[in-house]
Amino acid sequence: MDKIGVHTATQAKESLLLELSKFVSEKKPMFADFRFEASEGTYAEAINGNSKSAGKDYGIALGVRVFAGKEMVAGGFAGTSLGPSHVGKEKDALKKLLEEAEKKARINSEEKYARKEGARGIYSTKLAAMPQIKAEKTKKFTKTPLDANIEDFVKRSEGISKETAKIAGVATNAITIVSALTRKIYGNSEGSLIEQTRAITEPSIYIAAKGKAQETYHEWLCDAKGLEVLEGDNPHKKTLEDFAEFIAKGTVELSNAPAMKPQKNVAVVTDPWFNTLVSHEVCGHPLEADRALKRETAWAGRAWWFNNLEDNLRGKSIGSEEMTVASDPGMGGYGNYDFDDEGVAGKRVLNIKKGVLCEFMNSRETSLILGEAPNGHMRAHSASAMPLIRMSTTYFEKGSWKHEELIEDTKDGYYIVGEKTPSIGESRQNFNITCWKAYKIENGEIGQLYRQAGVEANSNEYFKTLEAADDVKIYNVPNCGKGTPMQTMRLSNGGPHMRGIANVTGKR
Repeated sequence: MDKIGVHTATQAKESLLLELSKFVSEKKPMFADFRFEASEGTYAEAINGNSKSAGKDYGIALGVRVFAGKEMVAGGFAGTSLGPSHVGKEKDALKKLLEEAEKKARINSEEKYARKEGARGIYSTKLAAMPQIKAEKTKKFTKTPLDANIEDFVKRSEGISKETAKIAGVATNAITIVSALTRKIYGNSEGSLIEQTRAITEPSIYIAAKGKAQETYHEWLCDAKGLEVLEGDNPHKKTLEDFAEFIAKGTVELSNAPAMKPQKNVAVVTDPWFNTLVSHEVCGHPLEADRALKRETAWAGRAWWFNNLEDNLRGKSIGSEEMTVASDPGMGGYGNYDFDDEGVAGKRVLNIKKGVLCEFMNSRETSLILGEAPNGHMRAHSASAMPLIRMSTTYFEKGSWKHEELIEDTKDGYYIVGEKTPSIGESRQNFNITCWKAYKIENGEIGQLYRQAGVEANSNEYFKTLEAADDVKIYNVPNCGKGTPMQTMRLSNGGPHMRGIANVTGKR
């Protein structure tokens, strides 16, 4: 393991680009690219005050795409995880993968032509023109994950778990600490060569509480930074110790609260933490161009506002004037990056402006289909996986209210705090998202706490009632699933406090 680390990627990049150039000169594909990444990190987990697992680990992965064909161009992908035996021989692995991907592209091209479905629309395989890029980027962090001490992680996770177990009402707890550094190399047949490095620190808390009822909650305290995340440099602005206590005491309190009874067509004031899941599930995924075009529809993947290229709601109102949604790779957190996995610079996208559907997150291929400029949202969770269109930081922008005013102006409604579990309609036209806590609002004041609550609505009807405050907050999502086979991606979402009309779910 000594010879494997993030430096492995830097050492391999020139030989990989030369091997790609050799392949291109021999096979003459329309386009080809590769991604090579190396990572190393430290982890520890404790349950009820006892260490469960700990270690240091590394990973190396390589993936390629080749676009080729005679009558019609089609794409082929190949990827794999590598090990110590491949270090210094990365170009040999690249050669094999390029040959495999090229063979798949040729077969796909023949199949595509035989079906006569490649001439237009979602079957296009043209790529938007992009300039050659040479760049090296490192996301800033204060304390490198490479300095993480496994003994310290074990001691800290055990200590926090022991203290959490002492809180009255906590039945079970689990504390996990993870921190890693990853370096990714991207190269393509157009001569681009991009190196990107970033850190992640990703502790999580699981609590099972037993009061008058049983309640569980699991949440991350994560960010695209180094070990400083553990000391409070994160969206929740809490140390890991303080966050564990906050989640534990809050879940115990919840276990002693009465269960929510379902309420129809009531005012709901949702906090930025809850809106993380709303912006993610109800807005973000159907704003990914491959889902609008029905190229990837796993896990409720279609988009209700886009039936096809002729029948869609682009340029039309789908929400209130207080509803503006953007996707911005330039914002901090997990959704932050300079270049996507096609070597395209990440650009801010105004998806919905004052309720009007505008632009999708796209790739070099789908941007041409939709008549948009490429905005750099093609990403994979590993170099060994095929890139898909993924959110960067998709969030609700600020509105005209102060968040206190939204609550004070609500005579009869509910205050919804914290995200929990989503249930989404197949085209995302309907949703049911449960929350951590729900409070009754009466005459502008927050009152009784309830458990087992959530928000349910028709997306379009809900969007048209939205009012937004000016206190935008962004949270990080480490477990966004998409694709077949499934890829788990890190990204960011959020927004301000918002108010709308919806059903509040509960226990019947």
